[in-house]
Amino acid sequence: MKKTILALMATAAIVACSKSDDKDDNSHTSGKFPTKITQITGTTRVERTFELQDATRPKKETQETYTNGNSSVIKNVNLYEYDGEGRLSKKEFQAIVGNTGFSYYNTYHYKADGKLEKEEMHLLIEGVVRSTNYEYRADGKLIKKESKPSNGIGIWEVSTYDYPTDNVVRVTAEKYTKETSGDIVSKTTSWHTYTLDGKNNIVKDEYSDATYRYVIVRDYNDKINPEWADFFIKSAPDYFVTTSRNNVTQEVITKTEINNPSKVVKEVRKYKYDHNGDYPIKRITYLVSTDDKGVETETEESRVEYSY
Repeated sequence: MKKTILALMATAAIVACSKSDDKDDNSHTSGKFPTKITQITGTTRVERTFELQDATRPKKETQETYTNGNSSVIKNVNLYEYDGEGRLSKKEFQAIVGNTGFSYYNTYHYKADGKLEKEEMHLLIEGVVRSTNYEYRADGKLIKKESKPSNGIGIWEVSTYDYPTDNVVRVTAEKYTKETSGDIVSKTTSWHTYTLDGKNNIVKDEYSDATYRYVIVRDYNDKINPEWADFFIKSAPDYFVTTSRNNVTQEVITKTEINNPSKVVKEVRKYKYDHNGDYPIKRITYLVSTDDKGVETETEESRVEYSY
């Protein structure tokens, strides 16, 4: 059950869909939120249906997964609440796994200047609260994100944010377990260096693991990502990591073996859209392969359809 809970929490984090700079131009957020997003990958179809609070904010999200036309045993529901400023104040996650239910909820607490100060995750089944605290520089940029259990025992996650230049953010993340004795075990460290364009889209993501160095380069169009919503940006200071302002049109992933730099693997994906005005109504993702003669072949991987 514990593994199932962790998997569901990870799924919710991904679905929930950051550069926290007072100079960021975030005024051009989505003017309308989708009522339905459907993603089809092979024989699997994931439907996210939204009941809206108003044009730009959901109050309920229902996610169902179908394989070969049959509904899965897992159904997820997110419930959203907002404060008087229109900011997200509470989000409740509910899941039904077969005949078993599971839920938790997050509360959001903001500073006087409007920036998120603390997010608290309440795990009802375990009676545990996980707090995520955010720290900022004097100019408003995010410099630290720390997540820990209320009793101090268990998994800690600490991310720090450095800004070598105005459009580059280096994120260093540490994850470890603190035992009742106070000992720290299972410590891991990872990093990403993000290069952003003038619209807060990540155009380059660089990182490495023990074996490979990765460079991801992305291109974008000038159309609106409908999930680039004001309530989401304010409740996620590191929003740029998971959500772009515009829609990606191409992604090139280059993987280089650290101990053998001549061994390089490149993977290319293209994203093609149908739009209604500035908003996408369909996106098809293609994996691109190139033969010895330089001829490209596009193979469909997935498609996403939007309703408003």
